Amino acid sequence: MPSIELDEQTHGKVIFAARLMACTPSEVVRRLVESWSTADATHEEADGVQVHAVYRGERIEGVFAPATRTLTVTRGPQAGQSYSSPSAAAMAVVQSLNPERSPNTNGWLFWRVTSNGAELKSLRG
Repeated sequence: MPSIELDEQTHGKVIFAARLMACTPSEVVRRLVESWSTADATHEEADGVQVHAVYRGERIEGVFAPATRTLTVTRGPQAGQSYSSPSAAAMAVVQSLNPERSPNTNGWLFWRVTSNGAELKSLRG
């Protein structure tokens, strides 16, 4: 496997980002490079905000559309489904992964902005 050399400070930031994003350091670097080098990343950014959640050890990804406040799940349970709110999407995911639990979930706290790890509520205006 190819490797890259990082100074200590940069390495620490990549490790920190990986923890926030619930992914590997390699995934952090891959996403960063892809966001700078692909037209699709620019197109996705214009269409919505990439979000994710980690629930019961499973990573779920989606796209939040700020203009309509809808959320489409793109990876994980309910992939391909669009919901009228972040909470509706979160409840569907919880119901799918943990059917014995009440699915009531605040989606603004459940979902994280993938680019910076902040709670989705940070985008509420």
